[in-house]
Amino acid sequence: MKKSKRMIPMTATPSFRLRLAQLVLALSILAQAVAAQSGRSWMNGFVFADSDTRGLAGATVELIGDQSNARLRSVRLTTKTGQDGEYSIKDIPYGEYTFKASAEGYSSYEIKLYVGSDMLTQIHVKLKKEK
Repeated sequence: MKKSKRMIPMTATPSFRLRLAQLVLALSILAQAVAAQSGRSWMNGFVFADSDTRGLAGATVELIGDQSNARLRSVRLTTKTGQDGEYSIKDIPYGEYTFKASAEGYSSYEIKLYVGSDMLTQIHVKLKKEK
C-alpha cells in the first residue's frame, strides 16, 4: 500500500480541516485586500511636438502636489520622456496636483488634476513651438 503525502494528519477531524481551510481562505483574502489598498497610483503617457506619431524625447514631466494640502505640499515628482516621448511616474499619493510638461523651445503645458487612489492616470500632451 502506498503512503499518502498529505500535509494534514489523517487523524484530523473534519471540523478541524474545515476550520483550517477557512483560515487559509480568510488570510489570502486579507492579504489581497491589504495589497490592493496601497493609496499609491501611477501615471503614464506620451509628449508629442511636431509629429502626431513620434514622441518628443527629453521633455520634462512634473506632478506638483496641492500646496494647500499638508499631505501633498512637499510632493514634487519629475521625470523625463524617453526616445519615443513616453513617460511614467510611479508611487503617486492620491490627491490634487498640477501636471506640467515642458521642453526647450516649446511652450509649457499645465493643468490641474486629481489622481485617484490605486489607479492609473494617462495623459498625452502635444507641445507647441515657441514663437
